[in-house]
Amino acid sequence: MDKDMEMVVNLVEILEKKEVGVQLSVEDQKTVEITVKDKKIDINIVKPANIGKLLKELDLPMGK
Repeated sequence: MDKDMEMVVNLVEILEKKEVGVQLSVEDQKTVEITVKDKKIDINIVKPANIGKLLKELDLPMGK
């Protein structure tokens, strides 16, 4: 398993164990919420218009 995948798996396990979630914001506007329960990941896109900005801020590749 590569380092990035290992980091994601560890984060998912911690979120589930602690029963917490993660919120990602762009320009002080909540954009994405991530929660984990019963080995299921729930990703709620709160502000779809900011997804491109979020991907750019996180330096993630965007689809063509």
